[in-house]
Amino acid sequence: MPTLMDNANTTSAAVDAAVIEELRAAFESGELVLFVGGGISAAAGLPTWRQLVDLLVERVRDQVGDELVVAEVAELARSQRHSEALAAAEHALGPAEFNTFVEDALDDEGLEPPRIAIALAALRDRLRAVLTTNINHLLERAFGADWEPLWRITDEVAWRRRIIVKMHGTLKDPSSWVFTRERFHKAIAAPAVRSALTTVLSTCPMLFVGFGRADGNLDEMLSDIHALSGSSPPPRFVLVPRASLTPYRRTMLVDMGFQLLPYDTPDGSHDEALAILERASAARPRASSPPPAASTHARRSILPPPIPDLELPPSSSPLGFPAYDLPLDLPPGFASDLSSEPAGYDDTVTAPGALDAARRDLASEPPASPIEVFFSYSESNRELRDKLETHLAILKRKGVIRGWHDGEIGAGEERDRALAEHLETAKVILLLISADFLASDFCYDVEMQKAIERHERGEARVIPVILDACDWEGAPFGKLASLPRGGRPVTSWVNQSEAFTDIAKGIRKQVEQLTQNPP
Repeated sequence: MPTLMDNANTTSAAVDAAVIEELRAAFESGELVLFVGGGISAAAGLPTWRQLVDLLVERVRDQVGDELVVAEVAELARSQRHSEALAAAEHALGPAEFNTFVEDALDDEGLEPPRIAIALAALRDRLRAVLTTNINHLLERAFGADWEPLWRITDEVAWRRRIIVKMHGTLKDPSSWVFTRERFHKAIAAPAVRSALTTVLSTCPMLFVGFGRADGNLDEMLSDIHALSGSSPPPRFVLVPRASLTPYRRTMLVDMGFQLLPYDTPDGSHDEALAILERASAARPRASSPPPAASTHARRSILPPPIPDLELPPSSSPLGFPAYDLPLDLPPGFASDLSSEPAGYDDTVTAPGALDAARRDLASEPPASPIEVFFSYSESNRELRDKLETHLAILKRKGVIRGWHDGEIGAGEERDRALAEHLETAKVILLLISADFLASDFCYDVEMQKAIERHERGEARVIPVILDACDWEGAPFGKLASLPRGGRPVTSWVNQSEAFTDIAKGIRKQVEQLTQNPP
C-alpha cells in the first residue's frame, strides 16, 4: 500500500520524507516561488479551462453555425488541447465576441477567494513570488494589497519580491491574455525579459499547486520551464493528485527533474494535499525548546481543516454550464460553504488584510463623517470626470464619501489655495490618467507629486484611474493598483458605463477598508 506521501520517484517512505524535508528547506529559504494552477478558480465556482472550452463550443455553434468550424473546436476540446481550442474559438467568434464571452465566464466579481487561496496566502511571508495561470483576481484579493500583480512578464521578475506574475494575463485586459504557447513565447521574446525569467527559474525553488489531469497545457508549460531553468535547476516540486499521473506523464516529469508529491483523493477530497503542504511549511522545532505541557493549547494550523469536496450542480453557475465531472485539480473541495467548518475553528490567522475581519456594512452604517475624495484631472477630461462622479452618487447619498474637485471652488476663493488645502486633507485621491494629464505640468508636477508623498506617508490612498490609452506605467504612480481592474482604459470599453461601474466598485472597496482601518 502506498504511503501518505508516496513519491512517484521512489517506493521508499524514507525518501518520501526526505522530499518533504527538502521542500521545508525551500520554505525556510524565503526564495520559494509558488506556481498556482486553475484549481483555485474551480474552488471558487468558476469554470475550469475544460469547462470554458466546452462553453465556447456551444457559443460557436450558436453564433457561427458552421458545423465544420464547430467540429474543429470540439475536437480540440475533446483532445484536451485547450490552448488550441481557445485560439480556434477566438478565430471563429472574432476577438470582440470572444473577449466579452471569456470576461463574463471568468469574472470573479462578487466571489470570495476560496479557502485554498486563503491558505496559500497565509504562507506569503515565506514566499518570494507567485506565478499563476489564473487570469481572474482571486489570488490578488487573497494575498492582499502589499502583493502587486504583474499581468505582463517584464525584467522586474528577476529582482522584485512579493509579486503575483499572471502568466496568462489579467481578466479585464484582453490584450494581455496569453492562451497559446506561441503567445507565451512571444511574451518572453525580449532578451531582457527572457533573461529575467531564466534567472528566477534557474535560482529559485518552485512548488506547483492546483494542477490536475484537466490541465492539458500544463505539461507544455513545465517543458518550457524546464528549458528555461538551465542544466542544474533548483528543486521543483509538483503537488498533484495521484490519479492524474499516468505512467508516461509520471516518467516524463521525473526525467525533467520535477519531484512529484502525489496524493490520494479518497471520497473525492483533497485532504492529503493540505496535510503535505502543512507538513512541509511547518517550522522545525528548536532542539532546545522543551515540549509543550499537556495543558497547553496545540499550535493552531495556518491552513484550513479538511472539508468535503465541492459539487457543482447545473444551477450553481449564472452561465448555466452543465454539470461536469470536475478534474482532480487542487482543490475543488475547499470552496465549501464556511458553515461546514468544525465548531470552534478560528481562521483569523489565515485571512490576510480585510478578509480576517467582519466586513462593515457601509450602506447601513456610514462613517461619522464622509471621506473626502479628491479628483485630480486634466480639464480636457472634464466630461469623463463628471461621468465617474455620477457613478459614485450612491456613496455620496449614503454619506460615505464627499467628492471634491476644482469645480467646487466658489466665487472669490483663491484657486491655488483651495486646491492645496483639499489635496492636503483628502483621504482618497483619484488620479484621472490620460495623455493630457501626463502632459500637464500642474497635474503631474504638483497634484500627482503631492498625492504620492501623502500616499507613501500613509496619510491618504491614491488610486490611478486610467481614462485613455497612454504610456503611464513608468510614472511614479505606476506601481499602484489602478482602476478599472487590469488598467484597461475607460475609453477602450464598448460600454463605458461598465467601466465606470467597475471603477466605482473598486473605490467603494477602498473606502470600506479606510473606514475599518483609518490612516
